[in-house]
Amino acid sequence: MGTRTREHREPGPHHLDGTITLSALTLRGTPMAERLDAAAAAGFSGVGLRLDDYRAALADGWTDSDLRARLNHLGLRVTEVEFLTTWGESPEATEDERTALHIAATYGAVRVHAGLFERSAGADLAGRLARLDQRAGRAGVRVALEFMPYSAIPSLRAAHDLIERSRSEHTDLLVDAWHWHRAGTSAADLAGIPPQRVAAVQLCDCLPDSHIDLRREGRHHRLLPGMGSVDLTGLLRALRDHGVTAPIAVEVLSDSLDALPPRIAAQRAYGAAARVLDRAFPAPG
Repeated sequence: MGTRTREHREPGPHHLDGTITLSALTLRGTPMAERLDAAAAAGFSGVGLRLDDYRAALADGWTDSDLRARLNHLGLRVTEVEFLTTWGESPEATEDERTALHIAATYGAVRVHAGLFERSAGADLAGRLARLDQRAGRAGVRVALEFMPYSAIPSLRAAHDLIERSRSEHTDLLVDAWHWHRAGTSAADLAGIPPQRVAAVQLCDCLPDSHIDLRREGRHHRLLPGMGSVDLTGLLRALRDHGVTAPIAVEVLSDSLDALPPRIAAQRAYGAAARVLDRAFPAPG
């Protein structure tokens, strides 16, 4: 596997909590060593891990000790684990859930992301979220629930209402800029939501016109932050003014970005996010 010293680490811009994570779905499909090297070289301080990528790394011969050593060498930490949908189908813990909680506990990630990909959902969704919440709490992990406009949890308000109905104590909200924009969310939708309920913010951008198939657009045609139609400055300032201090990740699901060499893709993702954050939160003076 080898090791490689990080080329540089630019100081992060002033923003919500002072860190930027390379989300698990940016540079998707890139082998683990290349992905970590690219993230560190670009300046990211955190990385997300996806269940499929983690399993592929183990199949390639990595161990948890190997991965921890590589992360430490590069000065990276795992901040988030992607992605649980099985809680909506089964009231019991699934293998995906057990793996996600293992990753979080092993690498110190405080968040496991969850959501639903389809509009249909099993009965007693609040009860199933409550049980996931309890299992995550016992593992010392928080769940970050993501709303998606094409899913059974289509809006920020719907996600918050589900958390309230489930009486979850270890579940918060994940705000993804693509879903925020395509769901027509505004600062007014934050009213009544405690700022500490927002656990993480994922940055990307949207095409000017929505695709007829939103799910396909969201998986294949996102843009780098600042390159599209989302008012990211307004979104970030609305969150800050509401009192949100959540960490930032860059999540750009893009066939075009996937086609680039990993280091170039990571550099473009970090640079685009940093420019957006600098515009939203300019340094004093």
